[in-house]
Amino acid sequence: MNLLHLIVKPAYAVITNPLLKNGEKQVTQPVTYFSNALQAVVTIFFVVGVIYFLWHLIMSAYHMISSQGDAKKFEEARNGISFALVGIVITFSIFAILKFVGTILGINGLDDLTLTLPTL
Repeated sequence: MNLLHLIVKPAYAVITNPLLKNGEKQVTQPVTYFSNALQAVVTIFFVVGVIYFLWHLIMSAYHMISSQGDAKKFEEARNGISFALVGIVITFSIFAILKFVGTILGINGLDDLTLTLPTL
């Protein structure tokens, strides 16, 4: 071994397919694949929605602070915060509606939806 390997430990990256849960090598059931795919799409949708919400909330707050007493700029910033809050409420309402429809109609992919944070 050379000196570099003794100083720096190698990092091993594991690339996983989000559609294959629990270390599965392949999915043979179409219902399981659809459920996993739907869960991955919903998770991506919510992560993007929350990031978009935070961006608009922070930028509107910044514009509100930097309005320097200008009533028009302050009103635009306040509207931006209101729109961001309405957007995040709509995002979570979509999740609730999907879950409700999946439970009522018995759709396998929708009835077991969960909100999970993505992991590396």
